[in-house]
Amino acid sequence: MFCSGGRIHRAQAAFLIIGLAALAASCSRKTSSGPQRLAILRFENLTGDQSLDWMGRAASEVMSAELTGSTATSIVSSGTLHATDRLLGGRPLTAPGISAERTAALVSGATRILYGRISRSADNLRLDAAVFDTARQQIDRTLTARAAESGNIIGLTDSLARELQTPVRPFETQNPEALRQYCAGLEATDGAAAAQFYARAVAADPNFGEPYVAWAQLAASQRNQAEAQRILALATARGAAISELARARLAAIAAGLSGDLAAEARSLVALSRLNPADTVLLRQLALAQLNARNYTAAAETWKKALAIQPTDAALLNQLGYAEMYAGNLAGATSALNEYERLRPDDPNALDSLGDVHFYLGQFTQAQKYYQRSFEKDRDFNGGGELLKAARARLMTGDVAVADGIFNQFLDARRQAKDPSVEFRRAEWEFLSGRRKQTIAHMAAFARSLSGDLAASVVPQAYAQIAVWKLQLGDQTRARESALKAASPRAPGPAIIARFLTGPPAQPAEWMARAQQILPQLAQERTRKLMLAYALLLHKEFQAAEPVLSDLLQHTPPEPSEILPVLLAWARVGAGHPEQAAGLVERNPVPNNSVEIFGSLAFPRLLFLRAELLEKQGRREEALANYRLFLTLSGPDASAFGEEAKARAAIGK
Repeated sequence: MFCSGGRIHRAQAAFLIIGLAALAASCSRKTSSGPQRLAILRFENLTGDQSLDWMGRAASEVMSAELTGSTATSIVSSGTLHATDRLLGGRPLTAPGISAERTAALVSGATRILYGRISRSADNLRLDAAVFDTARQQIDRTLTARAAESGNIIGLTDSLARELQTPVRPFETQNPEALRQYCAGLEATDGAAAAQFYARAVAADPNFGEPYVAWAQLAASQRNQAEAQRILALATARGAAISELARARLAAIAAGLSGDLAAEARSLVALSRLNPADTVLLRQLALAQLNARNYTAAAETWKKALAIQPTDAALLNQLGYAEMYAGNLAGATSALNEYERLRPDDPNALDSLGDVHFYLGQFTQAQKYYQRSFEKDRDFNGGGELLKAARARLMTGDVAVADGIFNQFLDARRQAKDPSVEFRRAEWEFLSGRRKQTIAHMAAFARSLSGDLAASVVPQAYAQIAVWKLQLGDQTRARESALKAASPRAPGPAIIARFLTGPPAQPAEWMARAQQILPQLAQERTRKLMLAYALLLHKEFQAAEPVLSDLLQHTPPEPSEILPVLLAWARVGAGHPEQAAGLVERNPVPNNSVEIFGSLAFPRLLFLRAELLEKQGRREEALANYRLFLTLSGPDASAFGEEAKARAAIGK
């Protein structure tokens, strides 16, 4: 299973803590290899003077910033600690780090934790710190720095940092007031108050880059793009007076706001060069490269992260999928086999191996991996491993055996009291060549429902029937089904079905209708998808091509995505087959959720692939795909004439 982002549930976090403690005990005599992950916790104020409390956060931030960029040490940022701590139900941000941030540091994978305190000694302000080795469970070293109490906390912390590592990165500001306001912003629990603190920080020192970064991130997280752009403009006006690292972070925020996936990846490449040992940053970069569909680069970045954390199963899983997208079956299999070795009881490793083999056309192996995953945990993925195994078998042309596996899936879902069982059965029958029979079954299923189940399922069922009837060329009955899909409790399927079954029109009219139905900016992706489906179903291929191309460019990849197939269909239909070949080389992985528009891509993928293979002179491969397409299309031809073309091609 592919995961595009990392979220830690509280129960998972607790498990991680236990696991880390066990790891620490088992590794008490082992030394860590590779870069260390150092978490510098909030210093504890032991002076008795509450006016100095802010220095606890300041010391942590200054030291973290000065040590950032080392090839030997990766700093676990306070932002990472706070995000993890929130998931754990943590204590206030102003609490001493040893009590409030230690657990978050462990969950974040810190191999070293620096605890510190601020105290007075005679007329001096003193910083003491201890570096704790989480594997050995012991203090690794202690550090001390002192200065006249009137001295600057920035300079004092700099002295402490230099005891731990040289050289260090000079801190961005020497202005204590700017630092105090910045730290107040970091610890504010109210967004408006935090923004005010950041504004005061940059007013005190306009060349202090990190407050701009935190301020812009805050605005972006609030979806206030105009405010984020204003803050970025303020920072840009300072030019090179702001540190290179802060400028790189600001560039990454700007790229994220623009929605330009390639620009975001480029900005993170620049940022990672300045912080080569930061695995959190490497993960972000790899995902950005993946989202920009630069699969080889993403795989290389995952490998860099694995060089630092070689036993991280999530990294191995992500590397496996990146190699899959790049077409490297051996590399993907190697990464996922290592994942399975590290986590022998995890069914997800086998599921991922199944996905990789399915995507790259190794269907017999894919079926075996899916079935092994199911046997390991029958509840994993909602029992969807059997559905995937059935689809893998279907791709070999063995419909009878595939039906048998699929029926096992249905039996498992019935035992789980899944209300969508009959919906899934109808979906399967349509994809395996029993089209008109399927429509009758789906209609009977919809009529049999009542109560709350009818209110939620019937609109989706009739919307699906409408899409199927459009594919078979029955516009009138498609419209009737679309009207039956109308429901105030489930407007989405009804809206799309009614739109698709509207009167035939020119592309400009379809675009105007889509804009009228879904006018808001937040609805743009759904509007474009709806428009693309309509243009394809009404054979407006030339108009559909740029819409689908734009969607693909701005959509992160998923193993189950059908956009490449739909774009290939549009390009072939528009007379540009030379631009379509690369789009049909792979096989979308079956999705465990209901896919109303999945039948637009399958089994059409096989026909498109066959046509393009034939144009390349690969006759035998083309024939195999034509035959499989006809097997899975069944006796009821679509309105697009592909079945007749396939039969004619075989008869040559």
